[in-house]
Amino acid sequence: MDRRDERAIHTRRGPPTKASSTRTGRVLVANRTTATVSVVDPRKGAVVKTVTTGANPNHVTVVHGTAFVLAKSGSGPAGEDEVHRFRVTR
Repeated sequence: MDRRDERAIHTRRGPPTKASSTRTGRVLVANRTTATVSVVDPRKGAVVKTVTTGANPNHVTVVHGTAFVLAKSGSGPAGEDEVHRFRVTR
């Protein structure tokens, strides 16, 4: 919610977690039901990119400009969960 004008920034369904990049200011929102992460530019008040991850992205964190997303899919080679990573850019 943008408190200045009470306007919502729509991501996708089922966002259980979010993280932000101190380098870019972007906010990342894991969308569990669509297997994606929305990259939000808070200055524009808009989603600027949607990244496909494994099924059920559950946790997201950003370290030194790289996003790490835990997908709780159990679809790894031995039925384990997967970690996906991507660079967060401006």
